[in-house]
Amino acid sequence: MSFLQKIQHRIWNNAQYKFSIVFCSIYVVLFNGKIIPSNILWLIFISILLSIGVAGIGYVWNDIYDYKDDVKNNKRNLFINLSRLNSTLLVVLLLCLSILPWFILPFDFNSLLLISLEFFLFMVYALPPFRLKERGVLGLLTDAMYAQVIPCLLASYTYAKISGGVTISLTFVLVYISWLLLMGVRNIINHQIEDYENDINTNTQTFVTKVGFQKSYQLVLRYLVPIELLIFFIVLYSLPSTQHIFIFAYIMYIIAYYIKEKIAQKDILSNVNFRYDFFNKQLLNEFYEIHLPLLLLLYFSYFEHFFIWILIVNLILFLPIYYRYTIGFFKKYF
Repeated sequence: MSFLQKIQHRIWNNAQYKFSIVFCSIYVVLFNGKIIPSNILWLIFISILLSIGVAGIGYVWNDIYDYKDDVKNNKRNLFINLSRLNSTLLVVLLLCLSILPWFILPFDFNSLLLISLEFFLFMVYALPPFRLKERGVLGLLTDAMYAQVIPCLLASYTYAKISGGVTISLTFVLVYISWLLLMGVRNIINHQIEDYENDINTNTQTFVTKVGFQKSYQLVLRYLVPIELLIFFIVLYSLPSTQHIFIFAYIMYIIAYYIKEKIAQKDILSNVNFRYDFFNKQLLNEFYEIHLPLLLLLYFSYFEHFFIWILIVNLILFLPIYYRYTIGFFKKYF
């Protein structure tokens, strides 16, 4: 497998769900900004390259240290079956994608602070002597910060500069950050639950291996999901310039999905495993990744027709996600 294919399989396919939220943040900032620059599609394309580069560096740090464990568990790793030359080229390419876009995108001291914090968290999460990945709750918070909170804040800040500034209340910003942090914690716990057997096999001391599979499972279902749902309702209700329309859209989405599952004769309430997947994958992540970007862009396009072009770019950017979702939907219900 070539190093470009490595980027596609290890980075692009795995990180797309994170990119969805980042680009949703960009769309909201642009719609509430003072101007939409004529080169906005070019800037969005540059931001895509930047996202790939930064996410790739995060995977590099993890995969360097986890190489032996991933080989033992037959897991994907950027450096498995890559020659030293190709490994070096891969790292250089990702560094270029992380640095060169800032010669085009607006950049200041605050941008530097956020970027520096992002790369610092990459290192202390994955590498000894810190290795926060194996430090329980601290590892969860670190992953959530570098996977969700900082990228979205950096994207929002950058595009606020591009669009001439936005007026958003501090209360909304704090709720937004709380939502991102909770979503990030829930997702990393889900990832550790999926990797539970592999981590036990390699004696990797993650939060889930320390607390236990069942307790982690119940923590997500009983506490994190309800709290995240509540905060997400507040985020949707408070989205600037949207007249609360998205909270009603989300309620209709939940009702439609519940009816769909009942028609499929699945008892959501009694089956704990199905309830876990229903809330995690369908009501939360699936809405974030599939429906929210499209709903935002369709709504914004009604008021500002140029967003139609951004909608087309979004469809192209996340085509693999939409394709997998559509195929899975028809296989499941038809």
